Amino acid sequence: MYTILDPDLNVCGVLDLNGKGCKFYDDLRSVKIADDQGKIWSDTLQISVPYGYRETEFMTQGYHLLKQGDDGFFYCYRIIEWEDDVIGPTHVKAVYAINLVAWKLVHKIVPAKKFSAASSQTAFEYTLQGTGVDIGNMDFFGGTKSLEFSAGNNAQYWLDQLTSQLSVEIRGYVQVYNGKIVRILMDIVEELGESTGNRLEYSHDLVGLKRTGSDNEMYTKLFVYGGTNSKNELVTIASVNNGREYIVDEDANDVFNNGGPYLEGYIVNYQILNPSGLMDWAEEQMKKWNHPKYNYAVDVAHLRGKPNLGDHIQVVDFSMQPELTISARTIQLDESEANPPNNKVILGEFIEILAVTPQVIWELRAKASQAEQAAEQAKSYKIEYFTPDGTDFADDSEKRIIIRVYYGIEEITSKITKEKFIWVKINSDGSHDTVWENAHKGIGNVLTVGAEVVGSTIRCQVDDGLSDPILFASEEDAAYFCTLQMNAPSGWDDFTKTVAQYAQVDNDRGDIYWSQTYTGSKNGTAISSYVVTRTDLTGAIKDRMWAINGGHGSHFGIEYINGQMWIWSYYRDNNNKWHIVKYKYQANKVLKWGDSSIVDLLSVPSDYRTNLDVRNGYVLFVAGKADPIFYVCKKSDVLNHQFKPIYTAKGSDINYFGTEQTYQSACLDYPYVYFTSGGSTGVDQRCLYCFDIRSKSLVYRIVYTLDKGTIKEINDHNEPETISYYYDSNSKKWLIQGFAFGNEDIELNQRTNQLFRINEHTRGEPS
Repeated sequence: MYTILDPDLNVCGVLDLNGKGCKFYDDLRSVKIADDQGKIWSDTLQISVPYGYRETEFMTQGYHLLKQGDDGFFYCYRIIEWEDDVIGPTHVKAVYAINLVAWKLVHKIVPAKKFSAASSQTAFEYTLQGTGVDIGNMDFFGGTKSLEFSAGNNAQYWLDQLTSQLSVEIRGYVQVYNGKIVRILMDIVEELGESTGNRLEYSHDLVGLKRTGSDNEMYTKLFVYGGTNSKNELVTIASVNNGREYIVDEDANDVFNNGGPYLEGYIVNYQILNPSGLMDWAEEQMKKWNHPKYNYAVDVAHLRGKPNLGDHIQVVDFSMQPELTISARTIQLDESEANPPNNKVILGEFIEILAVTPQVIWELRAKASQAEQAAEQAKSYKIEYFTPDGTDFADDSEKRIIIRVYYGIEEITSKITKEKFIWVKINSDGSHDTVWENAHKGIGNVLTVGAEVVGSTIRCQVDDGLSDPILFASEEDAAYFCTLQMNAPSGWDDFTKTVAQYAQVDNDRGDIYWSQTYTGSKNGTAISSYVVTRTDLTGAIKDRMWAINGGHGSHFGIEYINGQMWIWSYYRDNNNKWHIVKYKYQANKVLKWGDSSIVDLLSVPSDYRTNLDVRNGYVLFVAGKADPIFYVCKKSDVLNHQFKPIYTAKGSDINYFGTEQTYQSACLDYPYVYFTSGGSTGVDQRCLYCFDIRSKSLVYRIVYTLDKGTIKEINDHNEPETISYYYDSNSKKWLIQGFAFGNEDIELNQRTNQLFRINEHTRGEPS
């Protein structure tokens, strides 16, 4: 997953492969700390996204992509190139980005200056001044050296020079707090990664490892030159090396050149003007040139665990000739979420080849076989526990334990079927309560327990549950349902032609209840009112009633009791205070506060938009729009005039960004909350979200592009106002997505209000 940041580094979107944001293709993050020439630093990202998403517009100049690496650090990439392309039938936007640290350094010129005795800290601090990049961790290297920064070069150029000259390793990253970047940092250390001695063990005949060797640039005698000093003299090491301008490595010459004439080469570093500093640098360089060079490319699919950049790895492969027995370091990582086969680990040989005895080889071979077998059985799930009712199980009240599951950093709770959650109860003596465990099989990720677990340990494990989403739908699953009658019935005046804010289907009686904001003559001095229109299932009007001062009309619930339809809604009293009420639907009724048919259930602090889940006995309340808060209460509590939320969630919990999207409406079919968003002219995306209120897990998201299936825009007005559902006579659930379109005659201001029926799928159901 990648988080999109705007030019001010504020979160504005998400790229995700599992429906939690815009999908992406062909991503490749490549970060490098060295090559066969020495230490360098490079960190780039390339990625493609399809058209039709809000996030597509952000793939351009000034925007950034944020990703958390496996090492726990957050890396931010500034988009520097973008292009439009076509892959088969799909239009995509491809971008190329570089680490934000590098982007800042490239755009800052370092003033010319001479240092007679500069430490490594002085050199790096001078290079980074004014870039906005702070030094995080830093090691100190060597003593002091004369150093001259010539005019006209940017900070990235000088960072490259210092990295090579001082043989340091760089990590450029950002610090994130409460979802916002608070610092841009650079670590400058002698060595990244871990040096714990962990071993990457290969079994016999392993594929996926490529070794490339070359002695084309192997030297055992190096002539060494620096820059030109203030006397216009070429700096050499002669004054500190017995008059010689070169160094040799006799041992390396004996081993790799059979003791023949030295293999001569020369190295130059124009930035070093101090002979002793030049000598130190030359001795370090000799270690890189005095032997054949080997690089190793490893297919990540064959690794037991992907190493981090800089990690030491002992590598053995027994089928290579000669047998591969080295200690190497990870000098480059290429990783892709969308195309895992492109993941590569590049290993560089930084220390001598290890002499491994046959005894050790056989031990490694045995351990590798065991590790390979264990890796086949292991699953890297991370499980989080939530206890919204507290953890004091001795107070005789029921408590819920809710599980949220991650696979690596991906949250995959919604992909796991109920039977894959295995609950375990361990008694105080260490024994398993098998009767309890059998009784709680197949209950899913939410467990309700009481005092019976006091003194016990409750755990949950996931039994190989990763799969496709349990519940899903797409735009292609939507079919046209009906259109709200657009002409007034005979004899009607004061006919409302505006956007339908909400709609609920009463399938059992063949009715649909629609709400529209009302501003006609019956409104009087009311602040906001709405009209409820009842139609048949084709959208033909039967009758209507008015809820004066009842609010905007977005969200309501319906409940049929003893021959009477009741509507649950929020309502404003005569003092402009908000209430949750239910009232009878009465044809041609002009309903006002104080009417005897209004049942006052709750007082609430603001317009808590309301939806009723009759089937499961819950009430949904939604407060706010920028980051809407969803509250789920028991219906019985609300009828008893109690606001006692048992579950809450925010839009931001599932990567909904209300500052970029227009929230419209929601409904609850426990445990799933559905809500829809999108503006009237396509400025922001038209979306449907489905999430599990218990674990705050996004199940799926539809981004409507209106170019597939039966949902077709009529003109440039296309608001996804309504989301609701109904169950048919076969207990099949159908989602109802409503759109308010502009009229075919653009001169008319009347909206074309249409409903579409979405066939939501459950994993494993017959096609």
